[in-house]
Amino acid sequence: MVNNRKLLNKILGTISKLVFLDRRRNITYKNIKLYPSEIHLLLFIYHIQDTNITKIADHLGLTKGAISQTLSRLNRKGIIIKETEPLKKNQLHIQFTDKGKILMEHVNEFRSLLETEFLNYLESKSIEEKQLISDFLDTMISIMHKKVQ
Repeated sequence: MVNNRKLLNKILGTISKLVFLDRRRNITYKNIKLYPSEIHLLLFIYHIQDTNITKIADHLGLTKGAISQTLSRLNRKGIIIKETEPLKKNQLHIQFTDKGKILMEHVNEFRSLLETEFLNYLESKSIEEKQLISDFLDTMISIMHKKVQ
């Protein structure tokens, strides 16, 4: 049986490792280099498809200014086309360019490999174990969110 202190150290160590790996992870595809902040934003837009800057900023834990700057950088790289909605200041119309669509296929292939590994693991777990994992992750996010604010 694992004692609480060892388990806590394992949790915090895992969080640190994920943050470290996430910050180091750049994706380069056909001479286009994407940084972690750009990858996170692209994945959010691609999967959630919410283009309200305030909602994006809240979800990603970034400022609206950081979101705007990252979107401008992605626009300059030719990955997206962004246009401001005339009647709603915080609402954007964002489209992936052909280059952006190909790039997102590449990013999603990488993500798919991770998803397959985790899904294989989760399929071996009972409903109760899955609920325990889900509850733990919710609590972890809640605790971390409180400390960031």
